[in-house]
Amino acid sequence: MNSSSITSTCRKYLPRYARSHRRPLRNSSKSVSCIVPNRHQYYNENDNDGSKRMRRRREEMRSFSSVSETEVSKFSELSKEWWDPSKNPLIGMNSIRVEYIINEIQQQQQQQQQQQKQTSSKSTDDFCSAPKLSGLSALDVGCGGGLLSESLARLGADVTAVDPSHTLVEHAKRHAEMDPKTRSIDYRGGCSIEQLVQEKNQEQCFDIICILEVLEHVTDVESILISAKSLLKPDTGRLFVSTLNRTIKSQLVAIIGAEYVMGYLPPGTHDWNQFKSTQEVEELMNQSGLQQVDVQGLVLTKPPFWGEWDWKLDPMDTDVNWIGNYKIK
Repeated sequence: MNSSSITSTCRKYLPRYARSHRRPLRNSSKSVSCIVPNRHQYYNENDNDGSKRMRRRREEMRSFSSVSETEVSKFSELSKEWWDPSKNPLIGMNSIRVEYIINEIQQQQQQQQQQQKQTSSKSTDDFCSAPKLSGLSALDVGCGGGLLSESLARLGADVTAVDPSHTLVEHAKRHAEMDPKTRSIDYRGGCSIEQLVQEKNQEQCFDIICILEVLEHVTDVESILISAKSLLKPDTGRLFVSTLNRTIKSQLVAIIGAEYVMGYLPPGTHDWNQFKSTQEVEELMNQSGLQQVDVQGLVLTKPPFWGEWDWKLDPMDTDVNWIGNYKIK
């Protein structure tokens, strides 16, 4: 598809949107809970010491948050529809995200489990029958109405879930009460990951941290990643991130198609300028003291014309949705 046809498509379905993306992205004090300083103003150009940079950035985060009040308000309005499959495409995507997390964690633990089987009196069946995330602590950042949080809890994880929206978290709590396996989730409304870092004690680190479909809705991605690093267990902890790639395909599929043509999401749910490529996130991870373990695309097997969302993992196609696994360097 050439540039002129893309432009005409945007004008046909979304004239205001098309015009808005010819202007540079602006930082507006009206859309954020506080003004986040440019991270480079605190760094000496000749300072190549990563540890010094990390310490300076942590000092910044004591006063600043990556939360966008506009985004919080937008998603709070969706609280009553959060668990409605016809209104929330994340319900259809949730199972493939959980499958990816389980696969990556099991690969990481495979060698350790083999050693345990050789020295333990437990049989192979005992290991297979145990919940897949049993004994692991998990943090769900930007938990919304609790889709991922509940899945992790049912798999045996000890789940803490935070979201800046009080409305969404209250809805998540009520939904979790319906299942004994999810009632133990520690929900914290009106809380960002930066606030959680400030409240952290020395023993509060997580085996799993999930930041799924969040990066495209915040004002400072690096702040979130550095906070996640400080809450992740140094050797065995894993950080999972999923977001949307900033490509022409994602603009056509995720915004024009999903929001304005098919109406799967309310218009304005996403801002294409906020999407991040796998390379951009990997660079931010490296700057934050983290490294990439694996990245795969989340791909629809067929168009969801009748609201049926069938996803698969594809390491060769990260053009629209993608998910990655990261660890501390």
